[in-house]
Amino acid sequence: MKKLFLTFSIFIAVAASAQSVKDEVYADKNKMCSNYLKYQTPKEKYTPAPKGYKPFYISHYGRHGSRYHYSASDYAFFDKLFLSADSAQALTELGKSVGKRVHQLYVDAHQRAGDLTQTGAKQHIEIAKRMVQSYPDVFKGNAKIDVKASTSGRCIMSMDAFCRQLQAMNPQLSITAESSKRLMTYICNDSWDTISVYMSDTLWTNRFNALHEKYVKPERMMRALFSDSLYVEKYIDKVQFMRKFYEIYGSMQGIDDVNFDFADVFTDDELYGNWIVQNAWWYGAYGRCPLTHARGTKFAKNLLRNILDEADKALAGNGTSATLRFGHDTGLLPLCCLMELEGCNARTADLENLSNKWGWCDFKIIPMAGNLQMIFYKSKKSYDVLVKVLLNEREVDLPVYSDMAPYYKWNDVEQYYRNILNE
Repeated sequence: MKKLFLTFSIFIAVAASAQSVKDEVYADKNKMCSNYLKYQTPKEKYTPAPKGYKPFYISHYGRHGSRYHYSASDYAFFDKLFLSADSAQALTELGKSVGKRVHQLYVDAHQRAGDLTQTGAKQHIEIAKRMVQSYPDVFKGNAKIDVKASTSGRCIMSMDAFCRQLQAMNPQLSITAESSKRLMTYICNDSWDTISVYMSDTLWTNRFNALHEKYVKPERMMRALFSDSLYVEKYIDKVQFMRKFYEIYGSMQGIDDVNFDFADVFTDDELYGNWIVQNAWWYGAYGRCPLTHARGTKFAKNLLRNILDEADKALAGNGTSATLRFGHDTGLLPLCCLMELEGCNARTADLENLSNKWGWCDFKIIPMAGNLQMIFYKSKKSYDVLVKVLLNEREVDLPVYSDMAPYYKWNDVEQYYRNILNE
């Protein structure tokens, strides 16, 4: 009966919070930009640890901070498109204005596609600062900090910013950092070849394509930007234009060196429609989506195993105070879903109501600099080690029973996740 009541309570809580998602994203349009959302400083008031328990070890996985849009070809594509349309006198006054801004962005982003911005570096500096301030016992003296990063430059730069802040707050820290190909088997182990197979499944594509057709409506945008409808029909893929420009729009919130944006290109409803589709895509690719058989979560098995193994070593007394990992959204998202964290465990074929009914929101899981922190606690008066999990520095529930949540007995948590790995 207790389990039934708990399940019912969780359902009511999710339903109540999910009803406000649409209002939430309309109030902050940056959230409609999916995984491009600039990291937002949490205003969390943490639940005090049970009496006598002190933090002694942290296990962490962080996505790189804000970056330029990942594709240089997209910058070049839009610059060429607007220049050609302007030469053909096919642009409206708004279109001419947008074209000038597109060119400015193309020049600024030249040979910077995917690079970490200063905004992105600052996000990790601030996260590191809050981590030390919240858990000073973990970072005292010559504490041993083990740090690993993806081979991607933006991840290495994020790691560097984080570690520099740690060292600035305590120069005595013993920090060992590594970035190498051998780490990629767990830091970020996704495979596009595998994803493209299960994302081609008829059951998924039929549902997703129907959603896409309903919510991606480029006609108004075309009329606003282009004065010649025949030119548009002949030379422009309207849907591709809107979807790619949506990504360019989203990336702007994390770029430092420009003083303009593209807020006048989209209506709120168009942004919302594109986000509904993008949110569903992330869910199908890496979430526990039954339409894709939750296959994307398997990419995180090696990462979860590494987290468990390294925690066991630390608990056994190898001297490590914190294990920090720096990777990508394609590492963090399947990890959170595999771990069945609160807000990451939706299992529904209802793509249209994924956020508003089921509470699954990509921007709450994988914003720029998104991170998972597992804080371990021990007490001199108990053999039980406790763990608390923070997703983007907010306490989340685990799929394990605890009468002191958000604190859980590590033995229970580890056994649950070892069972998942053994399935």
